[in-house]
Amino acid sequence: MNTFKNTLILRRQDMKDLKEINKILHDHERRLTALEGKKMTGKPQKGQSWYKSGSTIEKVVTLISDKFFNEPRTIGDIVSELKTKDFHLKASDLTFPLRKIVRKGLLRKTKKYADGSASKKWLYVKV
Repeated sequence: MNTFKNTLILRRQDMKDLKEINKILHDHERRLTALEGKKMTGKPQKGQSWYKSGSTIEKVVTLISDKFFNEPRTIGDIVSELKTKDFHLKASDLTFPLRKIVRKGLLRKTKKYADGSASKKWLYVKV
């Protein structure tokens, strides 16, 4: 009987500890929300995007929607196409934005042309 009573006392203490932990966590969440000024959901809100308006990434994404990347393209091809749209960029200005777009899964980086022949330069093609 004594063991059963001790077990009940321990379980009650565990429940009190869990309630205390839950209360502390809830308090921390409330404080974090107040510090951030809003709740972070991890997804862009309506009207927001993963890139800034007017950025180089937006210019390349526009080329994707214009079906420019249906064929494999070099950075030189991309620079030339952007110049026709009056965006004068250097090849080095495109390396980081292209990397982000590839990691996002909108483009694929390859060293093979559509016909299977090899290229010495990196080519970007729509996924």
